[in-house]
Amino acid sequence: MTDFTVLELDYKSLKGKPLPELIDLGIKVSPGELDNKRILICFFDIEQRPPRHCCLQLARLSDQLRQKNISVIVVQASKVDPIYLAEWVKKHNIPFPVGMIQGDKEKIRMSWGVKSLPWLILSDRAHKVVAEGFILQELNDIQKP
Repeated sequence: MTDFTVLELDYKSLKGKPLPELIDLGIKVSPGELDNKRILICFFDIEQRPPRHCCLQLARLSDQLRQKNISVIVVQASKVDPIYLAEWVKKHNIPFPVGMIQGDKEKIRMSWGVKSLPWLILSDRAHKVVAEGFILQELNDIQKP
């Protein structure tokens, strides 16, 4: 068995399960802010072009997503200088909470089922995962209430 196969077996699907706690992602949201809203989480890396592009596309769609009662959270999937991340967020007018994995990045990525970047996870209003690992262009087909 190769290391890749072992890693693949360690990743667990979240589909149909409650979203894990946001604390390991460095996300700070006020109480009730996510109540009765679908949540779209995007794991990305500002050092990689495709994940960075996905985050920027989400920013451009933020008004449409808000109208559909979808709260977006983006998570920097590896440690970077927090000042660098904050400057990037400000420069690109990212309008939603941005976190960064806190602690062991591989363990946290596995607990969230992140197999590649960008990695999108969508929950229903009860915060159970309805889709994961899809591309942004598939969101309209997936997000039906």
